[in-house]
Amino acid sequence: MIILLFILVTAAQCLKAQDLPFKNFFSNTQGGSPYSVSIAAAIGLYLLNPIVIYESKKLYMGITKEFSIGFGYFGEHRIGVEYSFIIGGNIRNYLRASYKYDMLLNKNLKPSNSLQGTGVFSIGAGYFYDFDKHGAFPEFTYGYSLRNHKLLLYPHIKLRHTFMFKKEYPDITDISFGLMVGIANPFIDLKIRKK
Repeated sequence: MIILLFILVTAAQCLKAQDLPFKNFFSNTQGGSPYSVSIAAAIGLYLLNPIVIYESKKLYMGITKEFSIGFGYFGEHRIGVEYSFIIGGNIRNYLRASYKYDMLLNKNLKPSNSLQGTGVFSIGAGYFYDFDKHGAFPEFTYGYSLRNHKLLLYPHIKLRHTFMFKKEYPDITDISFGLMVGIANPFIDLKIRKK
């Protein structure tokens, strides 16, 4: 958490130092307003994706980041890779590979050059590895997808339960939230042209 706090404070200082159109929002005679620190903290948390792990009747915190590549007509089918850095007792590293299906709640969307938004409920399953143990997990995600025919931005909250292959290791339940970035549909050229 100390590292996360350091990153957030550094980001706030960098934003204050930049010559941005909203620079006055970040300037204050006392060295920064509470609003600017709050905004920097929210941006940092969203980009770093906080994760809470429940394992062996204990809670652990960490940060995680996922990248996915979509396929299908609108990128509804996705292959994802995720790395998690868990802090608590021992520092641990988790790797996950998964398949996900996005159920777009707005059925009228069509691929285009402009970003379009819709609520999304995603289901998926995947493989877990922490450089020692192996497992498999189902996952459920809800969020708001911004996508065009190539880019995917997906602010979300995700719930997952990992079943370990060996019974001597405890199962892991986790919840995370943040922004997933991916490529929506790189394998199909829909020949969309701007009018």
